[in-house]
Amino acid sequence: MKRRRIPKQTADQVAELFDREEAMLMRFASVLTAGDVAQAADLLQGTFMAAALDWDTVEDRDTGGQRAWLRRTCRNKWIDDLRRSGRLEHLLPHLARRYERPAPDPADTAIARVALEQCWKTIAAMPPVRREIALLHWHQGYSSSEIAVLLQIQSSGVRKHISCARRALQLSVAPYLDQQLIDTADGAKEAGI
Repeated sequence: MKRRRIPKQTADQVAELFDREEAMLMRFASVLTAGDVAQAADLLQGTFMAAALDWDTVEDRDTGGQRAWLRRTCRNKWIDDLRRSGRLEHLLPHLARRYERPAPDPADTAIARVALEQCWKTIAAMPPVRREIALLHWHQGYSSSEIAVLLQIQSSGVRKHISCARRALQLSVAPYLDQQLIDTADGAKEAGI
């Protein structure tokens, strides 16, 4: 495995962060590992290595944001370690359930399949240009500007088609969705999100 070389300036900045946050993060890691000092030290090292490798993300945050990033990364590394090592089964049952991925509910899976089938029917019933734009956008991952160049139409027209297609899809699957999800989506739309 080829190791990335960390620039000296980044290494110096991470060293400053380490000096400032090491004690706090070591206490946090010790709590996670139930006092296992060696494992906490490994988590600490892995977290600061991740910070060095992703310094562009960490650097722009204020002190509180950097501390939150370090804690979240440390916790995620601990959970990953639990999953990899198989120690998840040895946790108390109520704690183990908290970190397990739940199995999909068969009823939800059946409803999702019906909703997906309804989406395809809705897309098939769209006017040809809108259908092509919808497929290029959602199925093949093209951006609206790429679609505009590809189909030789204005970007604003592509965005309008995508918006109309999205609304048609929302209306077609609304009967299959939980009312809370619909209310959340409507609230987000009203807020401009």
